[in-house]
Amino acid sequence: MTSLPPGSLSTDTPRKTRAARGEVIYRQGERCGLLYRADTGLIRLFQVTPRGRTVTLRHVLPGDYFGEACLLPSEQAAAHYLYSAEALTPASLYIYDPALLAERELIDVSRSIGQQLRRAMLHEVHLQSGDLKHRVVRYLLELSDTPLGAEDSDNRLFVRATHELLAEGSGSTRESVSKVVTDLRDAGLIETGYRHITLLDLVALRSLAGHDLNSDLDSAAS
Repeated sequence: MTSLPPGSLSTDTPRKTRAARGEVIYRQGERCGLLYRADTGLIRLFQVTPRGRTVTLRHVLPGDYFGEACLLPSEQAAAHYLYSAEALTPASLYIYDPALLAERELIDVSRSIGQQLRRAMLHEVHLQSGDLKHRVVRYLLELSDTPLGAEDSDNRLFVRATHELLAEGSGSTRESVSKVVTDLRDAGLIETGYRHITLLDLVALRSLAGHDLNSDLDSAAS
């Protein structure tokens, strides 16, 4: 997706656009100045560390805003995006010129960023809890509630995910995650296919995760 320079949108913003699966909406280090809102699909915000490791920061769901650094006062705003945004599924987006946002839209942005912060905190709690198998299972269950999750013709829940994506979202390596996935498959908890993982035993997987996925955040906030 080609980035637009700040001030290039007309006064009838937002403008709607589309992104293909795997398309990068903007890259870490590019000049920032536009605000985005996901309409459909799933967006991943990630950062590449100085050692070249890709780290997933948060997921953007339909209705979420992102690119919020452009809202900082000019003397405080980073001139460039600190993370990249990638469409994990085909997605439609709205692009806003931050200078043209109405008061109602600014309130919506604040509410959206707060909700995303809560999800990001929960994700961070999961990264700090348990061994790699627990983290991978939690991340699979988390992804199953996003547009990457769906049901097959037998009403079985599956997740469109690669081992690389699971590694980047669970703070590990592809090789280590592949071993965990093999163990889960051998235990009859999941079934694997090309770019997707079917969750065969949700009860056992949730038990393996060790808790209700929404409970840790309350503990972390107390």
